[in-house]
Amino acid sequence: MSHALLIELNQELRRLYIAGSDLAAEDFRLKRLLPSFQQLGERAPVFKKLAEGIDALISGGSGADSAVRLQDVNLLLQSVLRTQGKGGAEGQTSDLYNKAVNLPTSFSYRRLSPVRTALTTRGGGRHEIIVGAFREGIFQDLRLLPLAIEALNDPYVEIAEFVMTDILPSYGPALVPHLIESFNPEGGRLEARKLIVMAKSGGEEVLKLIYEAAMAGSNEVRTTAIRLLADHAEYEQVLLDLSHDKKKNIREAAYQGLAESSWDSAAERLYEASKGKDSELVGPSLSRSQSELLSGWLIRDLAELVHIAEDTALNKEKREELRTQAVRYFWAVSRKESQELEQIYLKVLRNYKHFMFTLGWTFLVNEAMNYLKSIGSEEGRELMKAAIELDLKKYAGTHSYAGDVFVKAQPILSPERLYEEYSALLNGRKHASAASRSVNTAKQLLDTMESMVINRRYQMIRQEWAYGEEGYAYKVEIPSQEEIAATWDSRWLDHFIELDRMNLVSVFARPGHAEVASFLLKKLRHSPEFRNRFANIAVIGLVRAGVSEEVLHEALIQAVEDERNTECREIEPFLFEQLNRLPAVYADRLRACLHKFTFTSSEQLEFILKNMESSIHS
Repeated sequence: MSHALLIELNQELRRLYIAGSDLAAEDFRLKRLLPSFQQLGERAPVFKKLAEGIDALISGGSGADSAVRLQDVNLLLQSVLRTQGKGGAEGQTSDLYNKAVNLPTSFSYRRLSPVRTALTTRGGGRHEIIVGAFREGIFQDLRLLPLAIEALNDPYVEIAEFVMTDILPSYGPALVPHLIESFNPEGGRLEARKLIVMAKSGGEEVLKLIYEAAMAGSNEVRTTAIRLLADHAEYEQVLLDLSHDKKKNIREAAYQGLAESSWDSAAERLYEASKGKDSELVGPSLSRSQSELLSGWLIRDLAELVHIAEDTALNKEKREELRTQAVRYFWAVSRKESQELEQIYLKVLRNYKHFMFTLGWTFLVNEAMNYLKSIGSEEGRELMKAAIELDLKKYAGTHSYAGDVFVKAQPILSPERLYEEYSALLNGRKHASAASRSVNTAKQLLDTMESMVINRRYQMIRQEWAYGEEGYAYKVEIPSQEEIAATWDSRWLDHFIELDRMNLVSVFARPGHAEVASFLLKKLRHSPEFRNRFANIAVIGLVRAGVSEEVLHEALIQAVEDERNTECREIEPFLFEQLNRLPAVYADRLRACLHKFTFTSSEQLEFILKNMESSIHS
């Protein structure tokens, strides 16, 4: 009771310090407290003294004396409060457990702020900021460590996975105690990710914890922990036993762990599972395993299966059974190499008509071609040529002829043979009816060719205009001119110009061709807008065509000046590179167009202008 009164009086005195001691006279709040202090004063002299001070404040009037009276009462009150307080902690004392992480705090808050925002908010663009900050070493600042741990639970999977595989393991073993402290084996994906980070960072020291999680925990935590026991000899029998578990997901995790282990017992168990009820479940693990022992058994079985499949008298039911088995073996031996496997694939191509057309084992035939192509087999190459000729006859006039068959034939047939086979589809198609089948086939062929030689990919680039920082942009990837010349017939270019296929013209453009430069210059004048992809690909073609610098520079500046060239937010990398090579004499014309460009494109043009000014002064 008395302590509560003292606290209330303290609050009232603080109020009077702020409002002014003159207002203490006749203050109704102090009047309300006075009887309680007078009553306590009958038992304790200190409370009687406080009551007298309160009474003096109320009845003493205003002026300088009021401030002195307020100070006297407050001094006495603070002395009493100090004697009422407690200065010691209850309970027993113990040493402070310190989980030290030896990281600096050297980055300014300006550098940390966008990273903190990316880690603590939602929305687009965060992944690029986080990846860039990691590459710059900003995550080695101690203040980002707690946020990085929390990011394991980020709803954007790519961010959570990047934190798990790259950011947190970079902190090393010092991070493990912090993860162990919050680890909950009954949790879900977040706890599974913590286990993966601990396994990467803690090494042998956390194996016991991983084993315990594999034995008792949620399904997601258990399956993750089981996979992490791979290739640890002391847990060999544990994985073998778990591969016989009643739960399907536990057996699958055990198979995956065995696939990453180098023991003979692991190979034996995986092979045994491939012959039983788990033949489908164990499939991905068979493919992942690097065991030569297991590979030898699987390739031997595939050879026997191919031999049986050569029998033309097999009924439909037996063929379907063999096909199902062949698919499993196909996935199991993919990405493996051996002399025995080469002989199997040669046998398949020697009997191409049977395996491709009678059985319809396209998956195995294509794998045979890819394998023999990768190892450079001479016999295989001749067999592939013969197989392609059979395909050309079989699928002529079908939808596949100008699509899949062309893609399959291009790397195998000579450039001249491929042109002779397919060029007839393009002859005279410019003036044919748009609805005719021949025009549709020709369009399909051209679209197929374009997809083979042009890839527009969103990738990280060095942004010169942003002080060399890395960022993402769409970049056109096409084969080099030397590669085009070696793998494609030069006569294709005339067809592309005739049929107005600018993208293909740009890729196949070469110096010395009579029409290619004028065709592309006309296209650039027709579509000068940098916001579209046409200008960029046209400029790529002009450079490959070997036009003079004067012609190229004038074409570029005219495109910039064109009144249609507005609303461009970012100039594509190749186009920016060519604009950055403009000589300083174009500076005034370029500066006059700055107002039409926004966002990143404006920064890019300003960077180019600065380079021009630097070249003038140097």
